[in-house]
Amino acid sequence: MRRVFRALSLTVVAYGAMTRCASSPVRSAGGDVAPPPAPIHGFSSLEEAEPSLLGLEDRRAWDRTLLEQATASADPAVRCRAAVALGRIGDERASGPLSRLLADSNPEVRAAAAFGAGILGEPGLTKDLAPLLSDTDPRVVVRAAWAIGFLDPREAEETLAAAVPGAATPEPRAAVLRGLWRFSTPAAAAAALPYVADPDVRIHEAALYALARRPQESSLATLTAALPDPDEDTAALAARALGILGRKESIGPLAAAIDGPRTPVTINAMAALEAVMEKNPGISPPADRSARLLALAGDANPNLAVPALTLLRWLASDREVFRRLWSVASTGAGRRQQVALQSLMAGLSEESENLTDAAIESPNRFLRAAAAESLSFLPEADAEPRRARLAADPEVVVRLKVLEGLRTPIAARSNRALVAGALADPDPGVRAAAVEALALTADAAVLPMILQAVQRSAADREPDVPIAAIGAAEKWPGEPAARAIVEGAYRHPSTLVSRLGRRSLVKSFHADPATLTLREYVTGKSISDYAALLAEARLPWTAAVETVRGAFRIRLAGKEAPITSANFLQLARRGFFDGVVIHRVVPNFVVQDGDPTATGNGGPGYEIRDEIGPIPYVEGSVGMALSGPDTGGSQWFITHAPQPHLDGIYTLFGQVISGMDVVKRIEQGDSILRVTVSMGPS
Repeated sequence: MRRVFRALSLTVVAYGAMTRCASSPVRSAGGDVAPPPAPIHGFSSLEEAEPSLLGLEDRRAWDRTLLEQATASADPAVRCRAAVALGRIGDERASGPLSRLLADSNPEVRAAAAFGAGILGEPGLTKDLAPLLSDTDPRVVVRAAWAIGFLDPREAEETLAAAVPGAATPEPRAAVLRGLWRFSTPAAAAAALPYVADPDVRIHEAALYALARRPQESSLATLTAALPDPDEDTAALAARALGILGRKESIGPLAAAIDGPRTPVTINAMAALEAVMEKNPGISPPADRSARLLALAGDANPNLAVPALTLLRWLASDREVFRRLWSVASTGAGRRQQVALQSLMAGLSEESENLTDAAIESPNRFLRAAAAESLSFLPEADAEPRRARLAADPEVVVRLKVLEGLRTPIAARSNRALVAGALADPDPGVRAAAVEALALTADAAVLPMILQAVQRSAADREPDVPIAAIGAAEKWPGEPAARAIVEGAYRHPSTLVSRLGRRSLVKSFHADPATLTLREYVTGKSISDYAALLAEARLPWTAAVETVRGAFRIRLAGKEAPITSANFLQLARRGFFDGVVIHRVVPNFVVQDGDPTATGNGGPGYEIRDEIGPIPYVEGSVGMALSGPDTGGSQWFITHAPQPHLDGIYTLFGQVISGMDVVKRIEQGDSILRVTVSMGPS
C-alpha cells in the first residue's frame, strides 16, 4: 500500500497531563444520533476501563453502554481516556458525548475532549469548542485551537481569527495563531500578520508559522524578513514558504540564505530556490552561487549534498558544474548518483542521452528507477521508446517510477496508452499508480477503466487499487460513474476499503451517513488480550537500530500507542526490518523505512488502526506512515526537525533517544542491518 505524507517547524505546547490517559484517534465515520443516556455506573479506574476502550478503538466499534460507563466515571482520568476513544472510534454518534465532555468541570477532561473532537472532525462541534478559546486553563485553549482547525473550514477560520485579539495571555494567543495555519486565505494571513512583531517569542513564532505553512502573496515581505530569524526552524519554514510563493524577487534572499551556518535554513533555501526556478522558466540561480553549491554538493551530509545536486541542474551549462554532475552521475553511487543523473537530464537533456541509456542498462534497479522518473526531461520522441522499455522492467520500483514521472495532466494524457496498459500490471501498487495517473488526465472518460481495474483487483491481498480509485473518483463528485466507484468500494469485502468508501460517500458525495452502515473490524481479541497487550506495551521498551551509517536508539511510546508499539515489537522480533532498504529520505523532513519491497508500497500484509495522540512531532519523533486512515503496517518514519503539521494526523509511537546524528547521515538507499528490542530505562 502506498504510504506517503499528505501534507516544519514549531512544537505544539501543553499536552501535559493528557498523556496519562490518551493514545489517540482517526477521522469521522458514522451512525445515527443516540437518545439521551440513562444514568449508569461508571468505571472506577483507568486500569479497569482502558482494556475495554482499547478494544473498541481496535475494532472501531460503537458500544453505547460501555462508552457511557466511561464518560460517566467519577475518575477524570477515565473521562479523559473516554474522550480520546470517542474520537478514535470515528463514529458520528460520538459528537453528543464529546459535547458533554467539552463542558466537563475538570480542565484535563475538557482538553482531552477537545483533542477527541479534533480527530473526530465533526463540523457541528465547532460551536462547543469555540467557548473554550477563552477557557481559564491554557491547556484547554491550546487543544481547542488545534481542534477547531480540523472542523468546518469557513466557520473555523472565522472563529480562530476572531479569538486572536481576545486571548488573555501569550500561550493561548500563540495556540490560536498557530491554529490558523490550515487556512490559505488572505483573511487568515491578515489575522496573523500584526503579531509577527510581538515581543513575546511564542507569539512571534506562532504568527510566522501561521503565515508560512500555507503562504499568501501578502506575506512575501514578512517571510523574506524572517529568513535570518533567531529560531532556525522558523527561518527554515520562511524559506520553504518563499519557494511555495515562487516569486522571482525571492531568488536573491534565498541565494544569500544558503551561505549561512544553519543547516535547516540552507537545506530549505536550496529546495525553495529549486521551486522558484520551476515556476519561472528561463531564470537561474545567481552565477556567483555555483561555487557554494558545488561545495555543498560534495558535503558529507546527504541532507545538504542531495538538494545541492538537484539545484545544480539550473547551472548545468557551467563547465565546472557540468563536470561535477557528469562525474557523480557516471562514477558515483547511491542517491547522489541518481540525483546527478536527473539533474543532467533536466539541465542538458539531449546531451545526457548516453548517460541516460547507460542508466537504463544498469543492473542497479534504483538507478534505472531514477532514469525512468526523469524521462519527462527528454523530448517526447526520445522519451517514448525508453519509457516503453522501462514500463516492462522486471523490478516493481522501476515500473512505478515510470508512472510517477507522468506528473502533469499533459504528460498523463500523452502517455495514456502506456498508463492504461499498467492497469494490468501484476503488482497492485503499480496498478494503483496507474489509476492515479489516469486521474491526472482530468477526463471523466477514464472512470470506466478505473472501475474495471477495481473489479479486477478483488482478489488482491493489498487494497491499493480500490483506495487509489476512491481518491481518483473524488475528482469528479458530480459524475455518476465516479459515485459508482466509491459505492463499489463501500461494498468491498475489506473492512478498511469499505470504511474509506463510506467516508468518501459522506464527505465528497454528500450521502446521508444514517443510510450507510459503518463496518467494524474483526480482531478476535478478548478484553483480557487487550489487558495483556497494555501490560507489555507499558514496559520500558527500546529499539536499537543498526544501519550502514551507524546505530541509533528509539524509546517506544507504549503508553500512548500500545497497539502500534506492540506491532513494532512483534515485527522487530521476527527480523522483519533486518536488511530492509531505507526507501525515502527528504532532507530536513523525514527518514522512512519498513518497506521490504523498497517501493513505498510494501508492508506486512495487514493494517493496524491509528492511535493518533497528543504528543507533538519534534526532532527525532517516530511515527507510522499512512496512505489514509487506519492503513499503517510496517512503514515508519523519523523526523529530522519539528513537524507540527503532522500532529494529530499520524500515530507517534517513539522517540530517538540517542544517535540522532546517525539518523541525519542516512541516505536514501541505505539499509538497516538489524533492529533489536530490549527493556531499558524509560
